[in-house]
Amino acid sequence: SYKGEYAPGYIHNGIPDTVSNFKLYKVSRGDGPSNPDWENWYRMIPYGAPYYDVNNNGVFEPNIDTPGVKFATQTVFICMTDGFANTHNQSEGFSGGTAPLFAEMHLTAWGYSNTEYSDMQFLKFEIINKGANIWDSTYMSVICDPDMGDATDDYIGCDTVRQMCYIYNSDNFDGTGNPPSYGAIPPAAGLIYLKGGRIKGSSPKDLYLTSFHNFDGTGAGGITCEQDPSQAYEAYYYLKGRKKDGSYWMDPLTKQRVLIVYPGDPETGAGWTEFGYNGIATLAHIKNCAGGDTVTAFQSPPGDRRFCMGTGAPDFIVSPGDTQKIFLCQLIARGSNNLNSVTKLKQLADIARNLFINNFNVGISLIQGEVPSGYELFQNYPNPFNPVTKIRFNVAENGKWKSDNGFVTLKVYNILGMEVATLVNERLQPGTYETAWNAAGMSSGIYFYSLRSGNFSSTKRMIILK
Repeated sequence: SYKGEYAPGYIHNGIPDTVSNFKLYKVSRGDGPSNPDWENWYRMIPYGAPYYDVNNNGVFEPNIDTPGVKFATQTVFICMTDGFANTHNQSEGFSGGTAPLFAEMHLTAWGYSNTEYSDMQFLKFEIINKGANIWDSTYMSVICDPDMGDATDDYIGCDTVRQMCYIYNSDNFDGTGNPPSYGAIPPAAGLIYLKGGRIKGSSPKDLYLTSFHNFDGTGAGGITCEQDPSQAYEAYYYLKGRKKDGSYWMDPLTKQRVLIVYPGDPETGAGWTEFGYNGIATLAHIKNCAGGDTVTAFQSPPGDRRFCMGTGAPDFIVSPGDTQKIFLCQLIARGSNNLNSVTKLKQLADIARNLFINNFNVGISLIQGEVPSGYELFQNYPNPFNPVTKIRFNVAENGKWKSDNGFVTLKVYNILGMEVATLVNERLQPGTYETAWNAAGMSSGIYFYSLRSGNFSSTKRMIILK
């Protein structure tokens, strides 16, 4: 959170510590020593800062390897710990104030400029138990106050197949249309668990999304047990997938206890959504507090939604020295109306999931490791194309065209000479490479692509035909 119990630093021999090196680092594709974060990235390598191992030797070598996530347009990194007792207080929000767990967290955030990935950002939380105690019955959660434009007219939902929780507008016009509201045809936004917690041991198990529910400052419909938590045990109930007094969330049709709410489809109206159960508005939400299962269903009023999406279990144990790696993607999509935006978001979520499954293989691929005799740029194929084409090129080590320490750029220009895309902008080892350009947002016509490295330059023409 904005005032979180985590602070820049690390745990050494069970004791929290920090120096000026522990801060937020930000590097962009193509950066060099002129960016002090790029220059000092090596200081964070022991604490999990990612880098592109250019020569694949498993060791970060400044001015050879590239700081940041491979092929990412920008990477942000910070190492934090909750070990400082003075950062723990209730004013932190979401009922802070518990004693330190002596966790060390390595947080990486990154994104890509490729058209198909430009509306998504990725997050990796590497959480290490550096204390002396076992974390028993562990629940890790993302607490989100998303505010889709105007915060007063939102609904939330969940796609359990895609492990995605999302927010969308309750009607097709958000706010007044003036910033920060969207006006007509508002988008939908969401968060995906690409990888949740993992129970280790003799019977390992991936947890993914284990709970999802809303809460807010006033309690939708006046339900006091759905308000912001003010005590640590209330927050723990929320992380477990229950209401803050321990009551269960309940399916308004079956009256069964559930850990995940609103898994239906807003656009088709099928299942349980905030619009109701199969469209029956009075079967949208359950009033029940104080542990009671005598329930009253009512229509869910639009409002300022906050949600909690958890990954945890009673048998989720994190032993001293153990590491948990959580991967998330946050994304946004706009469809033909407020409900179709949710459908478009689900389609985008599939693209994000595939990218994760393919180990974030974005950008260029090394297709031959033999050292070419010289630099060369090949004709794209297919050509003409719509909307994707592939470009192959050689990177040499020595010879007539000497590389500038292996730094290579491959850019696309329109007929007026204006740059429209950067496909490669980094140091590469000698070899033959291939990259793809998705020109979905470009108009038909003639374009040029240019490869440069050191004093080598080559340009070729290609045609988009739609």
